[in-house]
Amino acid sequence: MNTIPLISSDSTLLGRVAPLVGACQAGNASVVWIASAQDALDYLASDLPDLAIIDFSDRGNDHFALLNAMLGDSWLLHSNIIAWCADHDACERLKAIRGANIVVPLVDEELEKFLPRILENIVNNQRILFQRTIGADLVQTVSGSYVLGNNLLEAHCYANLLCNYLYNANKIDAAGKMHTNLALTEMLINAIEHGNCGISYQEKGAWLDDGNLMSSLIEKKCQDPAIRDRRVVFEYTITPEKSRFFIADEGEGFNWRSVQDPAKKEHVQELHGRGIKLTRKYTKNLTYNEKGNEASFEIDHLRDCANTAPALFQGVAPTPVKAGDVIFREGEGGDFLYYIAKGRYEVSVKGQVVDELSPDDIFMGEMSFLLNNRRSATVRAVSEGALLRISKKDFVEVVKVKPQYARFLARLLARRLARRNTDASQVLDAAP
Repeated sequence: MNTIPLISSDSTLLGRVAPLVGACQAGNASVVWIASAQDALDYLASDLPDLAIIDFSDRGNDHFALLNAMLGDSWLLHSNIIAWCADHDACERLKAIRGANIVVPLVDEELEKFLPRILENIVNNQRILFQRTIGADLVQTVSGSYVLGNNLLEAHCYANLLCNYLYNANKIDAAGKMHTNLALTEMLINAIEHGNCGISYQEKGAWLDDGNLMSSLIEKKCQDPAIRDRRVVFEYTITPEKSRFFIADEGEGFNWRSVQDPAKKEHVQELHGRGIKLTRKYTKNLTYNEKGNEASFEIDHLRDCANTAPALFQGVAPTPVKAGDVIFREGEGGDFLYYIAKGRYEVSVKGQVVDELSPDDIFMGEMSFLLNNRRSATVRAVSEGALLRISKKDFVEVVKVKPQYARFLARLLARRLARRNTDASQVLDAAP
């Protein structure tokens, strides 16, 4: 995360944000200022930044329109967004937009207080910032941890960041992203409100009924140094098959056995214990320690299946594939580029299997397609799957409108050539 675009026509915001980014102790990030929405769209498509700060209060640009353009090709324009908002109403409007990779919305008075901490935690967990061109280079197992203060904004931030990664990496689909986010957010909020701050269900209800915000009640509770210094630990481990989560607070714990089973019809409408009920519904293997201040749970991942496709293939119907089907043969002309929507595929050269492809590899056949060569290998399906294919003629027509796809494929090809050169060098170095 070397460069973070700040998308705003307001130079005074740049003056506030740049020092905060520059002071980030965990990395060497800097800010690039982009004043117009069109320039921003071009930058996001060409540089594919992990993180962007967008000014949704900008009077010179309609950045809600920019967000809609990003959602129009969310496969490619997948940057995590720290949103700068004029007020809390704009924050709520952003939260209601499904599919947007919003990490956290901030209003004016929150910038200096929360942006440095958010950036520090993001940099410390850079492995879950997603780069589409990494493809099959993705690490098989990713783990990390956050330490949260007693702040609801942080809870939403880290739940969003993790769910954005899981979705962009094809680990969960859109429904899974929403459900996992609900479970994580509710459990983190429970750890802050009920665990560390000791707020009872009745006290919370009465406070909200009087028209107050929960954040103000938490601030009131944190006037007590013993409560203020308590923290929430949030740990994750992401494997190819599943994600495991662990959340612990420093409170007195609770009788988790007393929470009614949400599967029973008579308990469905009860609000008490909502976080536990949602977590039981949308995750698996929810367990607590005896005291009730530590919880762990899991979600299963999609396997060998992409959850969305590039706009490059918009309108292209998937071609079903059966195990054993030959997609193309070594020596054939390379007239089609394939997007791997589902399944696994073995790559062989002169009859020798040299690689296996999956949706993590994104495309197959891109080298001969782009270089106008014959196929350098034979590709055969080893499982049931689905592919999207586009011809050279259609590709050229799309690139006239969306030139970013030519840049993306060139970048992907360069990475793969570099990886193959590295692999070849390692083999030579190991030779006697």
